[in-house]
Amino acid sequence: MIKKMFAIAVLCLFLFPAVAGAFDYKAWMPSLPKTLGGMTPTGDPDGMNMDMGGQKWSTLNQEYTSRDGKRTAQLSIVAGQMAPQVQGFQSMAGMNMNMETGDIIMKTVNVSGKKCMLNLDKKGKTGTLMIPLKNHMLIGLTLNPATRASELTSLAQQIPLSRFEYNR
Repeated sequence: MIKKMFAIAVLCLFLFPAVAGAFDYKAWMPSLPKTLGGMTPTGDPDGMNMDMGGQKWSTLNQEYTSRDGKRTAQLSIVAGQMAPQVQGFQSMAGMNMNMETGDIIMKTVNVSGKKCMLNLDKKGKTGTLMIPLKNHMLIGLTLNPATRASELTSLAQQIPLSRFEYNR
């Protein structure tokens, strides 16, 4: 009986590393979309596992470019309670921040049932959307050019969010 329980515990550590508190960007690589809004990946994904003073986080970035080269998107996956991006998101989302100036729109939007933060730079024509996943994990999507919030939210609908939630 003890051998059986030990085998199940070891199997869980391999199948569900999140239970053991492990983050590894390499586990997310197969979940990256092959295309995003008709854009294809530019080069290989770039990732990092960080351990600094016992605080661990991981990031994975993939850039996508349109066929004509006029539009780019960057998809970033970040996990870890102390990751700067996660901390920044948590502070903004906690305030339910909504703001608009002549240059910037920052607001809370809903994507796939998740409360997200959208930032649209009207002058720079770029937009960023931060999508929270569970357990101190989020996906960042940056689009250039972006002139409407709907451009980001519709592109975000194409990201396989559930695959990232369970592949960590």
